[in-house]
Amino acid sequence: MADLEALVEDFWRFSLQTYARPGVQALSLALQDDHGCDVNLMLFCLWLADSRHLALGHAGIDALALATGELNAHLVSPVRSARRWLKTWSAEVGEELPAKAQYEALKSVELKCERLVQRAMVARYLGGITSHPMQTPSAAAQASFTAYAEARKANPDAINGLFKLTDWALDRNPV
Repeated sequence: MADLEALVEDFWRFSLQTYARPGVQALSLALQDDHGCDVNLMLFCLWLADSRHLALGHAGIDALALATGELNAHLVSPVRSARRWLKTWSAEVGEELPAKAQYEALKSVELKCERLVQRAMVARYLGGITSHPMQTPSAAAQASFTAYAEARKANPDAINGLFKLTDWALDRNPV
């Protein structure tokens, strides 16, 4: 399992670095909130593309979504909802300073939950998900995102957003 832990750590580091790139966080959250996309699954596709030039097909996307569905539904989403609600509530009632510590605590728990999701993805991938070699990281990410969009019956705005995410996340020399 040492390989699992090393890959989980590599994926986590990649996710933090990629999420910090200009525009990636805002676009990822818009795709999540407006189109029901899974940020960790998008980051996994980008990580596979960037680190290995590999693309996932429909079956791989579905297997990863299935492997993380319960964690997302019963752990990540409720913590995220609580954190977002607290932020809104504290602003409405003027309790921003006292609620800040609780907000930060929820944010920390949410990140730990996200890391569990990422671990489940890597474990499931190592358990036998087929991926396809591509010439470049961008080609691999776009192939994965095409499969993702088709598997999730995404609308054109989501598809455009996924391709924009590829450009922003994998561009080594952003303007």
